[in-house]
Amino acid sequence: LRILDEIKKFNSKIKLYQASSSEMYGNANSLANNEKSPFHPTSPYAIAKLYAHWMTKMYRDAYNIFAVSGILFNHESPLRGLEFVTRKISNGVAKISLGIEKDLKIGNMSALRDWGYALEYVEGMWMMLQQKKPDDYVLATNESHSVKISKIMTRFNK
Repeated sequence: LRILDEIKKFNSKIKLYQASSSEMYGNANSLANNEKSPFHPTSPYAIAKLYAHWMTKMYRDAYNIFAVSGILFNHESPLRGLEFVTRKISNGVAKISLGIEKDLKIGNMSALRDWGYALEYVEGMWMMLQQKKPDDYVLATNESHSVKISKIMTRFNK
């Protein structure tokens, strides 16, 4: 909100990218979600993201600010933190192979996620800022994968 206020006050020609999140949709089926889908946040994180998303839209509409919101689904890279499942797996496998750990504990193996590649998503963010008119955009692969499927990891070893 403060950044939007500063853009409004000092230079409305500045372009802003707002990082929204697919978490704003809640537990809805990710393959059915798009820019027009209703939001049902189910966590404090999702509620905070939705607040920022709606404030960006409100400032864009009310003050003619070039502000885009990218609603991104999961996007992975080797830079992901250890709290994320793909890094938890790779780190756990490394520890097992080194004899540091004996087991790898993961939560819900049946959970489905739309996983994309972070580098491609960053290109998408840049493309949003190149549009003639600002808007909201969803970035996703439109494919759901479970944690059980390991082929997703092969994309990140390029």
